[in-house]
Amino acid sequence: METMQEVRAVMDVASARNLMGELHVLLNQWKDTGEINKAQVKKDKAPMESHMTTMHEQGEAENHRPQQDTEMKNHFLESMTHIENYWEDLSERVEIGRKKTHRVISMLRSIEELLKKLPGSHQAKLQARYSGLRSEAETVMEYMMDRMKFQCDKKPSFFNERATSSQQCSSS
Repeated sequence: METMQEVRAVMDVASARNLMGELHVLLNQWKDTGEINKAQVKKDKAPMESHMTTMHEQGEAENHRPQQDTEMKNHFLESMTHIENYWEDLSERVEIGRKKTHRVISMLRSIEELLKKLPGSHQAKLQARYSGLRSEAETVMEYMMDRMKFQCDKKPSFFNERATSSQQCSSS
């Protein structure tokens, strides 16, 4: 007959395995989402760069000052709308990232606490998997933080490029 400690150990092992499985799925989803977001950033950037070139070419080709002023105002309003939308989207991504990070860290802590309760034989069986997941979680979270830093650093320069392009258009 099994003792209460043995039953508890079996339940803790099952709980730890379930949490590790959930964490593995979550990390894979996060990695997949990261790739989608990277493609989205490239897609967002391309139309704006081509639009900058078009505005510059239009500014050189046209010598009508009133029409250029109207185009410049429209260009400015379009830029402002794009920037506002970008920051709203970035804020949402930061909040989602914060929640996912909190969930991953919480899961890692729960697994660690379960492992501490287990007898040595059970603990040894699960420790390698836990260490791998912990390492993978760290890598994924660092990658996502780097991507967020990149997005924060990259987009504000877009406005400066647009302003430079606008000034070149008006001086032509």
